[in-house]
Amino acid sequence: MRSNSTGGPETQSRTSTGSTTEELPEAIQCDVDRVKDLVDTGFTGRLWQQTADELFGYAFRPLMVAMRHTHKLAALTAKSKTPLKMSDEERSALHRNSADREDLAVRTIYVALETFPELLKRGGYAPSAHRGKNGRPTKLTSFFYGRCGLVFPRVFYTWRDEREDRFERHARRMPDEMLARVLGLDGPELADAGVAQLCDTLTGMITKLKPRDRAVWLMTLDGLSRSEIADELGIKIGDVENARYAFRIKVKNRRKTGELHIPPEIELEWARAKAAEKNSRGAAR
Repeated sequence: MRSNSTGGPETQSRTSTGSTTEELPEAIQCDVDRVKDLVDTGFTGRLWQQTADELFGYAFRPLMVAMRHTHKLAALTAKSKTPLKMSDEERSALHRNSADREDLAVRTIYVALETFPELLKRGGYAPSAHRGKNGRPTKLTSFFYGRCGLVFPRVFYTWRDEREDRFERHARRMPDEMLARVLGLDGPELADAGVAQLCDTLTGMITKLKPRDRAVWLMTLDGLSRSEIADELGIKIGDVENARYAFRIKVKNRRKTGELHIPPEIELEWARAKAAEKNSRGAAR
């Protein structure tokens, strides 16, 4: 704590607001003093490292929690110059996926920390001007958390673009013959018009999927396991299963409505494969 003009510790802390002088709580005055020391030392050395660690530790958990609750995230980012726009799917993904929330929280805090020194140098931390919900002057940690809310939308959009780029890299256009080859239907003896039409229809359905789901199915057709796909795309195994399940439901619904016809020879081949799998499981017991 800073000393007063008599050399002893200050017992009263005051800050000017217009024509009045407001007494600050001791903890808030300590923050004000710390900011002055940080500015004097150029935000280098042990004090800045300690402060950055404290700010990180304070902001991380609340950010993780906010990303699971739409109303909390909206309140946190309300004053940002960059409006936050998220789809229902993105909100749901953040709610479910702790790894994504952690990644976003760390990125947000680092971006906020990069710009925080310059803000403090300009006198951006004014406790009496930035008050909390209780009307009291804001602590430095709370002020920093508010900064995290201001930069979060920009960080989120960058993070989302990187994810989409990763999905797009794996969601290349599926070669016309790929599905037939995977199904073992590429031999000349099976080049039936019905088989060709089925492959064309399924290929078209996969091509129209969103990049992430298309990537999941292309990697599935390439023979990758659920865990391998999840690792490669940076998503959960449950997301891989959901993508596969959703597509199977689409295929099932089209079969029910007659939009998708399965030729008898393929039905027979599938029945043989299912029986062989069942027999192999029985033999392994």
